[in-house]
Amino acid sequence: MKYIHYYIFFLFFFIACKENKTDIIPCVPQTKVDVPLEEVSGISSSFIDTVLFVKLQEPQNTFRNLDKLKIYGDTIYILDERLSKLMSFDKEGNFITQYGERGRSSSEYVRVNSFDVDKHYVYLYDDASEKMISFTHGGEFVQKVETPFWGEDFKALENGSFLFSLKPGKSNVKLCVTDSHFNIKKVFSYFDEEDQDNYSNYSLFQKVGDSIYYTDDMSDTTHVFTPKGELVHSYLFNFGKYAPPLEARYDAEQLIKEKHVFMYTCPLIYDSKLVMFLRNRHLRTVLYYDMKERIGGNKDIDKGLSPTDIIIPLCMADGYVVGYLEDYCLDRFEDKTTLPADVVQHLENGYRVVAFYRLKR
Repeated sequence: MKYIHYYIFFLFFFIACKENKTDIIPCVPQTKVDVPLEEVSGISSSFIDTVLFVKLQEPQNTFRNLDKLKIYGDTIYILDERLSKLMSFDKEGNFITQYGERGRSSSEYVRVNSFDVDKHYVYLYDDASEKMISFTHGGEFVQKVETPFWGEDFKALENGSFLFSLKPGKSNVKLCVTDSHFNIKKVFSYFDEEDQDNYSNYSLFQKVGDSIYYTDDMSDTTHVFTPKGELVHSYLFNFGKYAPPLEARYDAEQLIKEKHVFMYTCPLIYDSKLVMFLRNRHLRTVLYYDMKERIGGNKDIDKGLSPTDIIIPLCMADGYVVGYLEDYCLDRFEDKTTLPADVVQHLENGYRVVAFYRLKR
């Protein structure tokens, strides 16, 4: 009789895996998180204890938009997707260099949509020519290698391989690990019939400590990988009755129109703390949540801001959530005089400020 219980457990686990045939394979332990959607006044001050502002000293006409940002060592890397420019700054905000230029030569690119940095190189992916371009940290060209797929976003792994999220077209592979020559070695998921693209303008991957997180566009699930690309865990975020129906997750405009809730970008998970950028029905909010204590709430990023409110959480570094401010952000503050005067002046002069928000332990 006791074996029946084991059989039932195995059958349930097997069915659960089979039902997610286009999701991550194999099944791994999963944590379900019931996501609070309501706004909570002053919620960020319960999670953020210090904010550091870095005024970027930008060369004239450096970039138009700050789309993706990463920190590696003491260097800030910023990608402007529209201009296809990747630049680096030190922690004081001083400009270091630009990585390559648009063009057709062996060291140039057509369009850059993603990048990453490791101890060896700075990597840029040109999704127009489907090539990976490598530079030294100082900006010197190293090599350009063609990939046999159409990539959307990627993460360099510590063993020289890469974790790639792909676009549909050349194959139905959606998420995979490649070797250093970009040969696909392991497939984690495939596109289904409704998938048309990974639409995010933000990062699908985040590295926090020794974990790599991946979230597909408009999904409710975040997958956790080791630095070697091994899938070890996942988080299922429950948005209740506002969760996007599976058949509509390829159409962001329709989801917004119907007031669903979905993630704009890969969430940041640090210890038990969760910071998530949401399309929250008719609002854009940042969720601050303690998954252990099960407390937290949202802040509308478009009005009534205070200095501890994160506008767009772009990455994490050493316990800090990293975001940024532009001149238009000043109008969203309840009282802009709560910001340092030199920061306000820098923004009013049309420059950007990178903000480091330290999470309370």
